[in-house]
Amino acid sequence: MTQQIQPTRIKDKAVAAILGCCKSTVWAWTKSRPNFPQPRREGPHFTFWLRHEVEAYALHGENWREATANAE
Repeated sequence: MTQQIQPTRIKDKAVAAILGCCKSTVWAWTKSRPNFPQPRREGPHFTFWLRHEVEAYALHGENWREATANAE
């Protein structure tokens, strides 16, 4: 049995799926919510989020940074 490996870098469509919203909401939250996970850029045409940050935000909301810092 093969296990599916989840990528650590995800695009806006995957972020929206994890959070249960649409891509435009993800981009709006990026600008309007100070504690929302920020996208990163790799080159001029590739923007991504880190999966563990988005999943932590989905679990802990605006306090996701403190929750993940306490887990370490």
